[in-house]
Amino acid sequence: MLCLKCHNRIVKGSSFCHICGEPIPQQKVEKTILSRVKQKEEIKKEKSKKRKYVAITFFLIIVIAVIAGIYLFFNMNKPSYSSDNIVSQQVEKALHIDKDKVTLEIGESTTIKANLKCTYAVQDASICKIDQEGTITALAAGKTKIFCISESGKKETVKVTVNKKEEMIDEEDFVFPHSDTELLTEEDLQGKDQQQLRMGINEIYARHHCTFKTEEVKNYFEAKKWYNGDENLTSDLMNEHMSEYFNEVELKNISFIQAHRWK
Repeated sequence: MLCLKCHNRIVKGSSFCHICGEPIPQQKVEKTILSRVKQKEEIKKEKSKKRKYVAITFFLIIVIAVIAGIYLFFNMNKPSYSSDNIVSQQVEKALHIDKDKVTLEIGESTTIKANLKCTYAVQDASICKIDQEGTITALAAGKTKIFCISESGKKETVKVTVNKKEEMIDEEDFVFPHSDTELLTEEDLQGKDQQQLRMGINEIYARHHCTFKTEEVKNYFEAKKWYNGDENLTSDLMNEHMSEYFNEVELKNISFIQAHRWK
C-alpha cells in the first residue's frame, strides 16, 4: 500500500506514513486487509480446485488403465479364430460318397459326389483317372480304388472296375445271358443239366474277372471272347466278400442255381 501524499510504501499495519506522517484512513487499511484476505481465500480455492482436477484426472487415468488391462487380458487369452483353427475346432460331418462301386467300360466316364469338399487320389492311374470335380474316366481294363479325402482327413474308398468295351453279346456263349441283370426263373433252369448249372454259377463269377483253379473251368472261360480274368481275384476271395463283388440280382441268382443243383 502506498501513501496518498508522498507515495512511499507504508509499513504493514501502520496508521500513518512513516516518511511524511500522513495519516492513513482506517477504512482504507481495513479494505486493504480484507482485499488481501479475500485474495488469499481465492488462491486457496484455486489451489483446491487444481487439487480436485488433479485427483479426478489421476482417478480417470487409473480407471482407463484398469479397463485397458482387462481388455488386453481377455483378448490375449482368447482362442485364435484363423480359418485353419475354425476348421479344426468344428465337429465335421461324416464323409459320405454317393457311390461305393463304379463299373465302366474303357472310355466311359461317371461322376461321384461327396457331401464334403474332397481331394481325390487313384490307386492305379493306368486304369482310370479322376479330376477334382469327382469325374472318373476309364482308361484300361482292370480294377482299382479311388480315395476320397476330406479337408479334415476323413477318408472313403470307391472301388472301380473297368471292362473292355463289350461287343455284341452272343447269347449262345452264355448259360444264362442275363443272370447279372435279371432274376432267373424255374423256366430258365428247365432242361439244364448239373454241368450247365455249375458253369452258370461260375459265369456270374467270371463276369467279375474271377480266375479259377480247376483246369476244366479255367479252360472253359478262357475260350470265351468276353472273359477277362484277373489273377488277383479268385473264387475263394470273392466268396469271402460276396456283397462287395456281386449285385443283389447276382447274389439271388447264385443262391437260386445252387438250390436247384442239389435237388
